[in-house]
Amino acid sequence: MDSADARRIIEALRKGLPPDGYVCHFTVGRQSEIDQLNVRLNGSQRGALLLKANYGSGKSHLLRFLKERALQEGYIVSSVTLDARSAVRFNRMDQILGAIWRSIEIPNDHRQKGLRPFFNIICSEIEKSKSQNTDCFWKNLINNWKWDLSSALEAPAFFVALRAWSTEVDTVRDLVQDWLYQSWTYTSQRRVLYTKLIKQLRNYFRDPRPDWKFYSDGIFSFQLQGYSQCWSTLRDIDNLSVAAGYKGFIILFDEFEDIIYNIKNINHKEAAFWNLFDFYMGKEFKGMTYFAVTPDFSKKCKWLLLQKGRYDYDYNIFDKLPTFEMSPLTAEELKELATRILEVHGMAYDWEPDLIMKMSELNALVSKTASVQVQDRARQTIKEIVKYLDEYLEELE
Repeated sequence: MDSADARRIIEALRKGLPPDGYVCHFTVGRQSEIDQLNVRLNGSQRGALLLKANYGSGKSHLLRFLKERALQEGYIVSSVTLDARSAVRFNRMDQILGAIWRSIEIPNDHRQKGLRPFFNIICSEIEKSKSQNTDCFWKNLINNWKWDLSSALEAPAFFVALRAWSTEVDTVRDLVQDWLYQSWTYTSQRRVLYTKLIKQLRNYFRDPRPDWKFYSDGIFSFQLQGYSQCWSTLRDIDNLSVAAGYKGFIILFDEFEDIIYNIKNINHKEAAFWNLFDFYMGKEFKGMTYFAVTPDFSKKCKWLLLQKGRYDYDYNIFDKLPTFEMSPLTAEELKELATRILEVHGMAYDWEPDLIMKMSELNALVSKTASVQVQDRARQTIKEIVKYLDEYLEELE
């Protein structure tokens, strides 16, 4: 990193979190636990995993670490923060899918994230294979380059969106993006989607189906049949990621306690739990998913259902969820983190704090801050370290 990078990092650390691209550098301690997660990324194990850690033990930091490592390993990644108050409710798979589309990141592409880079990569692979005119996955995907149907994609809506995207018409691409980001707002606009994504694009392809067929089959809907097109779209994203040369598709869910506290309707809570079980059983999505929760997450879920009189529920299913528990950072590990922050701070502002200040003073600050049991202890410690270094430098000047 250069001094400009170092200053950007310190600006982020003032808020308690390192910026994307440098999370691994500021991940300390718990090496054996982190090694286990790295082995999982490098292996062939799929399915869901609950990442358990107490408040202040760095659940969000751990997810960001996983995202950074997964991108380095060649996975396409989407990181979603749940918030029922902002239309990202886990009982609504259409909302979850929209959030997943908005947060997709591609390895070695830090310029943008979301649907656009993913669709551009897939269309680029199709065009490259088409110019070579070889028998391959991409040729079969769009039926011998004709774009009239696809037996390789499970979600017909995804095929319609990808085909329209391939025309490279800006207004069409804007519509595709808006539709997939918030598909529930288009439930009464089926004719608009048919007209602009199919009928008006017949100079580019020929679709043999009449308009009524799209409506009767619910092709433009992600809500029908238990959100079946949402799940099939996730499987399509994973399959296309592998076909494009990546290791697969990983989804990270942060603030997962949101399904307990901010989804008020008990029926909606139950639906959210069943979506979790579907991820866990690999029934609907066979890629990797990670959920950040507190250690007593399962206990809270069972208690909540019992409070609402759900006595016939199979509560054992919560206990079968695969989990990975992280230990909190110790004071010594936080001191190691302080040393790393100190090095970057010196690079950012062209000074040598390790030669000027007494490390015992910084260590004493870390010990004092780390002893306070607050929810975000690690984050508060980071902020105090940066504040201390800022003030020390200011006094020198």
